[in-house]
Amino acid sequence: MSKSLSLTMIQKLMITATAGIILSACANTMEGVGKDLQTMGTSMGGNTQPNNNQSQTKGKDVVVTPVK
Repeated sequence: MSKSLSLTMIQKLMITATAGIILSACANTMEGVGKDLQTMGTSMGGNTQPNNNQSQTKGKDVVVTPVK
């Protein structure tokens, strides 16, 4: 009885791990698809402004102080 219980627990862990890997892969794929769609929209003229990070520092001196 102890063997079947531990085997069932291992099976449950394997199913959970497999589901986690699949969900992670789907999340990464959807992130990639979102970036591709954003790039396509920008290239089609949907967004004429540059990226927010670039526009915030446009024309300004940026000083980077290293941290020890």
